[in-house]
Amino acid sequence: MKKHIAALTLTGGLLAALAGNAQATGNGSDDEFAEWEQDTTAEVYDPLEKINRGVFWFNEQADRFVIKPVAKGYDWLLPQPVKRGVSNVFDNLFMPVVAVSDLLQGRFQHSAEDVGRFAVNTTVGVVGIFDVASGWGLEERREDIGQAFGAWGIGPGPYLVLPLLGPSNLRDGVGLVGNYFLQPQHYIEDDETRWGVAILEGIDTRYRLLDASKVLEQAALDRYAFVRSSYAQHRQNLIENKDGGAPVPAASFGQ
Repeated sequence: MKKHIAALTLTGGLLAALAGNAQATGNGSDDEFAEWEQDTTAEVYDPLEKINRGVFWFNEQADRFVIKPVAKGYDWLLPQPVKRGVSNVFDNLFMPVVAVSDLLQGRFQHSAEDVGRFAVNTTVGVVGIFDVASGWGLEERREDIGQAFGAWGIGPGPYLVLPLLGPSNLRDGVGLVGNYFLQPQHYIEDDETRWGVAILEGIDTRYRLLDASKVLEQAALDRYAFVRSSYAQHRQNLIENKDGGAPVPAASFGQ
């Protein structure tokens, strides 16, 4: 799992959860968040809360002092077309995970389309720099092995906060192993190149979540509980193929 550490994606899972729920509209109070949490999120099993909170604190400090500043520098330094191309490449490299996840869920046509999208963008799109496949009617999907496990009826298990990787659970943590072995960049033989690609992927992930991170930074709540609930609801929405859950009250984001 060396690549996942090098990728420095502590905010990837954490902030993706927030991004998935940051559809807040209207006015409200912090009390509304508690009501939203109760209405939309099943109770999260968190027997390791004390340890998880310690890891959560560590991740926040790593992001504050290292990862976020690097991502902001990346954003400032590179022109938008270059950043878009880098993001496209990593989206394309994730497509084998999507294809296998769809296959495991019995979505054979989707899986075939995922393979086609990967083939088109890898070749015509120059390793994915250009998203040619979307113009050809091969839409992008976002699935992973953890979602496939959830679709099989496997429960999330205990909530986990992983060092540098952020919120997860036992089911999704096991799914990360499958995700890892299905992504082509992990088979690059040259160590320096493989680590360089991994670090760039982490920077790209954090760069894409710069706006979403403001949600967490402005939240006048128990940040740990906020992320835990947001992550659980976001993952459940993905498993159930919902576009999004009930909006989180706007006041919960400090608006």
